[in-house]
Amino acid sequence: MAPIWPFGKKKKPQQLNEEPAKTIVYRKEESRSETTLADNSHRESDDYMAAVSLFGNGSTTVKRAEEQSQFYEGIVDSSPTPKTQQKQFTWFHHSDGYYYKKMEDGSYDSIPHTKSSDGSYTPYQS
Repeated sequence: MAPIWPFGKKKKPQQLNEEPAKTIVYRKEESRSETTLADNSHRESDDYMAAVSLFGNGSTTVKRAEEQSQFYEGIVDSSPTPKTQQKQFTWFHHSDGYYYKKMEDGSYDSIPHTKSSDGSYTPYQS
């Protein structure tokens, strides 16, 4: 005889009994949008006038936007330009045969360099 199963029977998940959403079909010949866009009756409502007054600095008249390019003076950087300071370094010849930049603070640059016959240093390229 099989042992008693300690868990209950598997229950069927609950499902909602809803109708699927109806599909909206748009037709090119319909002119409902033209009549909706032509309707300006909302401009006389008190709520609209209150919003215009709030965002229009107290004025209830709506003005067309002005051309802002006449007030534009170009890009102006108001921050002071930092002076680029070259970090002072010395060349350090490592035991691996490459030269590394040793900075004033004791840190090293991670890029290895090779020394040319004329005394200039070029970054190592593999």
